[in-house]
Amino acid sequence: MEQNIKQLFDKYVSGAASIEETRQLYDYFETTGNSEELDELIEHYLQSDEKGNTETAEQQVDGVTAGAWKHIKANLPEIPEAKRTILSFKWIAAVAALLVIGMTITFMNMDHKPDAPHLTSIYGSDVLPGTNKATLTLSNGKSYELKDSKEGLQVKVDAISYQDGETIASTDAITQATITVPNGGVYTLKLSDGSRVQLNSGSVFTYPIQFKGTERLVKLSGEGYFEVSHDATKAFKVQSRGQVVTVLGTHFNVQSYDNEPIETTLLEGKVLVQATAGQGSAILSPNQLARFTNDKFHLKNVNAQDYIGWTKNLFVFNHLTLAQIFKHLERWYDVDIDYPASISDELFMMEIPKNRKLSEILEAISVLDKLNFKIQGRRITVTQQ
Repeated sequence: MEQNIKQLFDKYVSGAASIEETRQLYDYFETTGNSEELDELIEHYLQSDEKGNTETAEQQVDGVTAGAWKHIKANLPEIPEAKRTILSFKWIAAVAALLVIGMTITFMNMDHKPDAPHLTSIYGSDVLPGTNKATLTLSNGKSYELKDSKEGLQVKVDAISYQDGETIASTDAITQATITVPNGGVYTLKLSDGSRVQLNSGSVFTYPIQFKGTERLVKLSGEGYFEVSHDATKAFKVQSRGQVVTVLGTHFNVQSYDNEPIETTLLEGKVLVQATAGQGSAILSPNQLARFTNDKFHLKNVNAQDYIGWTKNLFVFNHLTLAQIFKHLERWYDVDIDYPASISDELFMMEIPKNRKLSEILEAISVLDKLNFKIQGRRITVTQQ
């Protein structure tokens, strides 16, 4: 273990770490992913702390994180009146808040007690994150609620089954199928050609049981990440609202929700995007995004990994407004967020695990701007301080 990391950790739990030191500590564990090292530091702290004999792990967590976070907030610089595109200290503050969350989870896991989730929070009630959830509808009209305990499904020659081989339905006389993923859900499937598709919350995906003819055409509403098997004789096409993506074999992401710009992001290979009405088209290279608005494609260079963070159970908010961030939260937690029209239109950067309860996400966001939240069932009300 690096001596410097131990020193930073000791300063953090004592409430003496600066914002920059807290950022260094977070960056270290985020980059290395070394949870065992973090567990070792925490366990050593608990064993050496005299309070450990009389306080529960939860009480110790409250004391440590409250003291450290109080110190961090006390040293945050004042928010300037003028609007800026990115406020770096806000990113640091968000990172610090997430470190508190991450350490809290690690502390609590040391008890090894599978307590039932407490759906209450400082904002009122609370909401759990989404799960594997979808409905499969076949062309013969039959529907199946897919099991959330399964990793995904696959299309075989004679049946549709879960990835572990359990049969869902025979494909005799079935020509196509549709998977509907509701808000609060995700699901993965493997098509008959071997292509893999991950579907995000609020998505509808229609595909043929077997690809015939000269193309492999599927239809998407919502968001999907595609890993397409190469076939030089049969182009793979994804039709979404107003555009068609054509590839021979590659990895790309399509976001096509109603009332939002359509975005196609390429990770590898090449992609042709074409407007279904008009002559608009564009060819993407890796780490390029095509935004389709008003029958035109607008290209920009991006870090494509940011746009598939959701496939790795991460929220990656890169230069998004709070209104845009709230849309992501609405889909994943299946909630409605009511916020004032005067809410900040600044752009923010955050990276948060999607397996957190909603209150934990809101707590991190509250650091970005002076906001209050109230959770009432599936409705969240946002007010400005």
